[in-house]
Amino acid sequence: MVRAAAYLALALVVLGIIAFYLLVERARGLAAIDRRLGLMAGPHLGAVRTIVPISVPERVAPLLAQAQVEMTLQGLRNLALAGLAIVGVVLFLAGPVAALALLAGIPFCAWSWLQARARKRTEALTDALPLYLDGVRQLQAIGNSLSQALERALADAPEIVRSYFAGTARRLEMGAPVGETMQQLADRLRIPEVSMLAAAIRTNLRFGGSLGATLTNLAAILRERVRIRRELAAATSEARISSRVLIAMPLLAMIMLVATNPAYIDFFIHDARGQKLSVMAIGLELIGILVVSRMMRLAF
Repeated sequence: MVRAAAYLALALVVLGIIAFYLLVERARGLAAIDRRLGLMAGPHLGAVRTIVPISVPERVAPLLAQAQVEMTLQGLRNLALAGLAIVGVVLFLAGPVAALALLAGIPFCAWSWLQARARKRTEALTDALPLYLDGVRQLQAIGNSLSQALERALADAPEIVRSYFAGTARRLEMGAPVGETMQQLADRLRIPEVSMLAAAIRTNLRFGGSLGATLTNLAAILRERVRIRRELAAATSEARISSRVLIAMPLLAMIMLVATNPAYIDFFIHDARGQKLSVMAIGLELIGILVVSRMMRLAF
């Protein structure tokens, strides 16, 4: 029964991937035809439809922006093909239950990697942002406009700041409004420190006042947030290590049992009761990882 359900689930997933691939190829073909028709009709009409971008859920888009990961059709197709190849090998070697478990674990691992990358890069950005604000304040104090100061301060800013603010600097160089441009960056990233900067700039542009003093106070607040975050990380380091040990213990125990007694795993692969227990164990392990990671998440 478990094997039949696993085969059915794998078949549905493969059919879904094939359907998605066909829809993407059809959209690309229609976009190419529209571009050719637009060129034939004349440059004044232009193309009717451009290349269809990958639409992601609203919850995922800020995470991709924070991690600076760009989703393209070619990259997504390559990842899907690689995942299917790995699942096919596991299906041939270990059976449908293991293949289904791997297929369910791939998105979980990808999501965990994306969250870790986003967290690492946003922390690096918040650490370097006060130095960038000091540069903006100094450039504005010697006579530069706000847009010029935001753009020119990137030359001496850390690389992480330049990577996030490069698009904003290009829009400012082309004459885009400063307040709207910074708010667009804040809406795209949804990082509290960037949102604070955008709010400070928009408030100053609307009501006036000394922007230099505002930037000085904001830099001090950001430095204080960085200090508090580091203190929290140091205070919870023991708990975080304990949580990782608890997560790794079942996996290490299984590896040791299989290494000492290779026949031990046969019950969980070939027997129907063992397959049910394997699915339950993997599900409980994933739930435990989610619960522990949720408990260890700190926000202030």
